[in-house]
Amino acid sequence: MAQRKQENIYITWHYTTHGTAYLKHVLAAFYCGKVKVSDIQTSVVEPLDQNELNSAFDVSQNTGFLFDKVYYLTASQQSFDKISTRRFEYRKNILSDPKVINSEITDIWEQVIHLNRQENNSHLFAELDYVKEKYPDKYATFCTQVWRDIQHYPIDDQIKWFSEHSNAAKFYADRFKQIDLAIADLRDEQEITTKLATWVKQISKQHPNAQFTINVSLGTNETQVAWFILGDADYLPQHTIFIKTFDDKSSNTQDRFKLFSVTPVPIKLLSHITQQTLKVYEKAKSQKRRLVSLKLDSYLQQGFSILLLGERGTGKSIIVEEKSNGDLISVNCASFEDDAKAEAELFGYEKGAFTGADKDKKGLFYEAKNKILFLDEVHNLSKRVQAKLMQSLQTDHNNQFSIRRLGSHKIEKIECTVIFASNKSILELKEILLPDFFDRIAQLVITFPALRETPEERLQDWQAVWQQLKFSDVAPEEAELLDWLNKQSLYGNFRDLQKIAIYYKSFLGFSDELKKLIGISSAFEYARSEFEKYHVALETQNSSICFEKGKTAKQMEQCFHHKLIEWAEVNYTGDKKQIAEKLAVSEKTLSNWKAKN
Repeated sequence: MAQRKQENIYITWHYTTHGTAYLKHVLAAFYCGKVKVSDIQTSVVEPLDQNELNSAFDVSQNTGFLFDKVYYLTASQQSFDKISTRRFEYRKNILSDPKVINSEITDIWEQVIHLNRQENNSHLFAELDYVKEKYPDKYATFCTQVWRDIQHYPIDDQIKWFSEHSNAAKFYADRFKQIDLAIADLRDEQEITTKLATWVKQISKQHPNAQFTINVSLGTNETQVAWFILGDADYLPQHTIFIKTFDDKSSNTQDRFKLFSVTPVPIKLLSHITQQTLKVYEKAKSQKRRLVSLKLDSYLQQGFSILLLGERGTGKSIIVEEKSNGDLISVNCASFEDDAKAEAELFGYEKGAFTGADKDKKGLFYEAKNKILFLDEVHNLSKRVQAKLMQSLQTDHNNQFSIRRLGSHKIEKIECTVIFASNKSILELKEILLPDFFDRIAQLVITFPALRETPEERLQDWQAVWQQLKFSDVAPEEAELLDWLNKQSLYGNFRDLQKIAIYYKSFLGFSDELKKLIGISSAFEYARSEFEKYHVALETQNSSICFEKGKTAKQMEQCFHHKLIEWAEVNYTGDKKQIAEKLAVSEKTLSNWKAKN
């Protein structure tokens, strides 16, 4: 079974200290095979030499990997100059570059730098024309050195150089696209997050089946954080991986260009950390959390499929980790690149089953033998994969599943407990999933409460998050902070608490000068300010989620009732009867609204 070709998209921000030469070298690492998309999801690739990679595109390689599209995110030159003046102040560094000194054209570089000194700017193509006219015999040498100083030129010059004059141009001229997001202030988290989310939504529609590789380490601190916020909020395309590229400052090389590495980063960093270490159900105080815990204890003994429902960040993966005692095989269904990949991972395959299957592979079902198999975000499975899973989930009289590897005629009997999870509602799942598949996975259902439904756990949750992030043993508990935390809806649940903790801790490391510049004097005020910027931005994106084209009036009505109940439980105190009275409906009506969602 041949796997269809999938588009590969690379996305990165412009970085003032590195520029488009650094972009070229990262792309060159993929082109010459030093880095592969499949590898960087699981391992660190290092070290990479920029001097060596600079010439990679000079050679045509049959095995070279090229991204189908490269999106280079920028703002105006003025916006970047507000956050860094390095391109003005560090221009003279080229004069001490050993490569330039050895080529004996240092005097030419001094002259072109002097050309624009009074304007406090540098224009690459004016300098190239000057060198070509005055020193035609040195022009070719000068051109080969431009990349060593490219970061000190205006963004437009850098992009023109990459697209028209660099050795990557013959490969990437038609694949490269600059995206100016028109961000006025690259320190304004709300503006960055809002515009980035809008653009990502558009680009996802343009490339519906693509693999997105996003370099999150470039841009500004605020753009980096925005990627993680959008990742945790499920705003990114289904098949997305994060990477970071960074220089090894400790390397002994005297060259201005240090070795650099490519490292994978969890797309849902906060939930990844939570899944590893956060324990919140072991000592639950609230009735709703204890009910979830006790239900799961009982269901795990019964041998039926279990479906966990709840908003993102409510701890579905956390409790599975707690209850498994290490006997757990888990996978996020959103990580499957396509149907073939999903089937190969779930069921395994025989050598030769399809192109690239050069050895036998045991699937996740086989690995979960006598253990727990946890399939998170099950709503991402295609109907084809659902149909295949549906056949396997039919157990025999010994409560065993029948699994057949791709390319094999042999049926293997596997006994394991399968747990599915989704942040969609029952109503949404019934629309997304095949009816028979939904019935098969929803034999036993547990609904997780949002943090706003368990206010009595708020202080304990805050303490747990603080300790889990390893900030210190004791979380800050000033009265003003706790009062504010208790009033938050926390639609991101534990992930929102983590964001708040990270902002609070970050402020504690700020210098007096930085505190003065941002005009905030307390860690609490900074955490509140930063969180509300992101919170408002993302809530604005979600504000009309109930009213969308394609939904029936009944579906929109049920969604509205669900949101109304959420709002009432946050803003009204009291039991179900008191909330019903404040909404001017009967308790029965309130119960019916909840049951339908």
